[in-house]
Amino acid sequence: MLSVGELLLLNQLMYNPEGEKRTMDEYQGNTIGVLVEQRQKMPYPDNADCGFCMKGREWNRINRLIAENPKLRCMWIERVHRDEADGGGGGMSAVLIESRDKEAVVVFRGTAKGEWRDDFLGGAATGEEDQVSTAQQKNGLEWYRSLGLSEHFCKITVTGHSKGGNKAKYIALMDDSISRCVSFDGQGFSDEFVKHYKDRICERQKVIENHNMEYDYVNILLNDVGRRFYYQGFADRKRGILREHCINAFFWFGEGNSCFLVRAKGEDAGKMQALDRFLNSCLRSLTRSRKIDMMEFLGAMAELKLGAEPEEPIMEEGKDNSKRDRQNAEFSLLLQGENPELTAYLLAYLIKYQQTDQEWVDSIEQISDKFGLIGLKLLSQIAKGILEREDSKLLVKGVGSLMNAAPDWMWEMLQGILEEKFGWGISEEDLRRLAGIVKRSAEMAEHITVLPGEGEDLAWECFGKT
Repeated sequence: MLSVGELLLLNQLMYNPEGEKRTMDEYQGNTIGVLVEQRQKMPYPDNADCGFCMKGREWNRINRLIAENPKLRCMWIERVHRDEADGGGGGMSAVLIESRDKEAVVVFRGTAKGEWRDDFLGGAATGEEDQVSTAQQKNGLEWYRSLGLSEHFCKITVTGHSKGGNKAKYIALMDDSISRCVSFDGQGFSDEFVKHYKDRICERQKVIENHNMEYDYVNILLNDVGRRFYYQGFADRKRGILREHCINAFFWFGEGNSCFLVRAKGEDAGKMQALDRFLNSCLRSLTRSRKIDMMEFLGAMAELKLGAEPEEPIMEEGKDNSKRDRQNAEFSLLLQGENPELTAYLLAYLIKYQQTDQEWVDSIEQISDKFGLIGLKLLSQIAKGILEREDSKLLVKGVGSLMNAAPDWMWEMLQGILEEKFGWGISEEDLRRLAGIVKRSAEMAEHITVLPGEGEDLAWECFGKT
């Protein structure tokens, strides 16, 4: 069977470089060798931006790695599919055949443009027949079953990156014909899903492997199933929240054309798992309808951040204002429309959660700094500041009074203090909204109880914690 590294290369191949006119669809009925040979005829300039956090030199090396691997080069591109079914978001998948070992490999690409909402809808009850699956998970399963691969192959591997990894795990749980599932940074499943399909998970999780980046923010989402392996990202790679999730972060390139993976020690992965426990705990405290609202809110936050990684800074009057523009966008999402009520609840839960897990305070600030998550850092610092004061209740009450009585000069002074001490460039209007959120969160916190350990991924004795 193909190795983990070989499957990783196949997953990379599903992402078409920007500027490449021919997608994998156009190579259906050919070998992978034909595809990479065509790309090698016109190599990309070393510093060309090929999308997906990749430069031309990386794509050129990956094409060479595939071309020099006899097993991969000879694999047949049997079928390429795009999810245009009801509820589909255009996600791509492919069936690749390895003739020598008679192995069929079904590869699901990561999140397509129309799939982000589905990612987060999977964190709560859904509108599908079983009320726990998403439309795109069901579409993927129906397409897989339509292939009839089990009639011709004894070895069937499903694999995918990000959302593709989640689809691969879903199909491996639902269909007994799957021999092996290898997910790269794929998210897990909702509490509702795990409870509903407990027996299937107990029976089938043994075929599932999760290969995760230690600082990835997708693989920590929800309840995972199967064995977990963690890796370090390439040391020289420019860091950032988007780059931590790009599949090429797995690749370490050595001298010549060598490429390898580096297993993580576990300490940094633990910080992300602390974030996972917080999110699980917070979501479990909400009603069904409110949980759906919160997942859509978190999805909007993720989409905003993932779309806020411009290659060139936005210039105005000779200054780099890209950071301030992104900060303003994050503040707007937290403080405007119907979101302030959800923001207040997140803040309230942060306040209560930090009382039960003191290590969380350091972890959340380190994660916020690493990824530039301005909104999350803002809320965590407010929660920390409130908790550190013995007169916290009096302080919050004072905030409520301040909203109605403070003169304009005091708001301007507060803006200056926040800018100087925390780097928060916040407008007076948004500062007033934030004061209202702090007051509201204090009211909410009075009715929140956080139990130690309730943020752990759901597990039963039959399959334990993997």
